[in-house]
Amino acid sequence: MKKLLITVVFCSLLLLAAGCGASHHTITRTDGSTIVSVGKPEFSKDSNTYTFENLDGEMTTLKREDVKEIRENKD
Repeated sequence: MKKLLITVVFCSLLLLAAGCGASHHTITRTDGSTIVSVGKPEFSKDSNTYTFENLDGEMTTLKREDVKEIRENKD
């Protein structure tokens, strides 16, 4: 039981450390709304879209024409 607890705590700390290392970007849409991404959004030339993970952990895709600006957040 003690080994299991130590393993769970260790894995949790690894995930926390990995999340802190990720950069965040603020994406401003043409309608003025903003979305924050975890990591840099990836652009697909084939579909002309940006794909990224939002702060809730959901994958999001936006059309290029819906994006006004992408700015890296400086912590």
